Amino acid sequence: MAKTVTVGLIGAGFIGQMHSLTFKSAGATAWTPAITARLKTLAERDETLGREIAARYGWETWTADWRDIVTDPEIDLVINAGPNHLHKEPSIASARAGKHVFCEKPLAGTADEAFEIWQGVAGTGVNHLCAFTHRSIPALELARQMIDAGELGEIRHYRSRFLLNMLTPDAKLSWRFSRSKAGLGALGDLGSHHIDQARFLVGEIKRVGALTKTWSRDAAGQITDVNDDAFVCAAELENGATASFEASRVAGAHNLGGWIEVDGTERSIAFHMERLNELTIYEPGRGPRTQMITKEGHPYSDFWLPIGIQGQHPLGWNDCFVHQARHMLEAVALGNPVAPRATFEDGYRVAETVDAIARSAASGRFEEVRFRS
Repeated sequence: MAKTVTVGLIGAGFIGQMHSLTFKSAGATAWTPAITARLKTLAERDETLGREIAARYGWETWTADWRDIVTDPEIDLVINAGPNHLHKEPSIASARAGKHVFCEKPLAGTADEAFEIWQGVAGTGVNHLCAFTHRSIPALELARQMIDAGELGEIRHYRSRFLLNMLTPDAKLSWRFSRSKAGLGALGDLGSHHIDQARFLVGEIKRVGALTKTWSRDAAGQITDVNDDAFVCAAELENGATASFEASRVAGAHNLGGWIEVDGTERSIAFHMERLNELTIYEPGRGPRTQMITKEGHPYSDFWLPIGIQGQHPLGWNDCFVHQARHMLEAVALGNPVAPRATFEDGYRVAETVDAIARSAASGRFEEVRFRS
């Protein structure tokens, strides 16, 4: 029997539009039972933007106040796609009203606030998902399966780079560059994705040593508390493996360069975001081979159209957002566990790691990552 989940969305910016598109598309999956997202209410303070996006994606109503979503008894799920400093109050209020919560990453600008959100939402018993979308990329899901099955042997190294250009020709900076609104910059915005992937693929991070740099200035003069433009970090994982992280939002020649590599005693694997459907596998004495993650039996191969005479087509970034949306809808409609997608506890643990990296950059020393329970 088909099921319907009634949804409210906070925020009509880029990421809110992505969720509008992909939660709507999640009803077209081949997975059963059929689950449809009813896009009921969009909350956005900018009336022009709110009305435009509501009409474009088929939201039934628009409001300037997110509290209208929280108090609506028809709404089952709240998507919080607002700026980072607006994650806490609406997420906790929604959970206390009995609504399941899907919140963008990073969960908060600081570990203290992320801990409050996790505790405040988890204590209500609702389902909660933090939008670390990399966990829904088929190639990285296959990488996790290979690692868990021992195909790489004992894991020795994890390394990642995330290079992007977020600067605009007019040199005006967005809220993402503001420490008070976003928290940390390249570290919190970009690096958090790959920190979560290290945890997802290999294990928890134990201690970190780091450097951050800031060059940006706001031509409009509105952002005066500019956060970090780039960071590099060396780390040790709890299992004894080494890790390295690098991210920059001012790497002008890069559209979206994301690399993740894992080395074991038997094999190594490598993933590049701009080659989303591929996983490179290295074996001793044989050199690298490229595995297309589009075969029957691969992660999400049964999600869209069935494999037939035309084979299985490559997937795109939007499709990975749909995978994530479907997992959230299943948690709400079917009671399925959110894990191994990221929960708010994962969002908190990433935030605690990010804060430790920032402390290391400030102190010039290695810092331990310590978690609260």
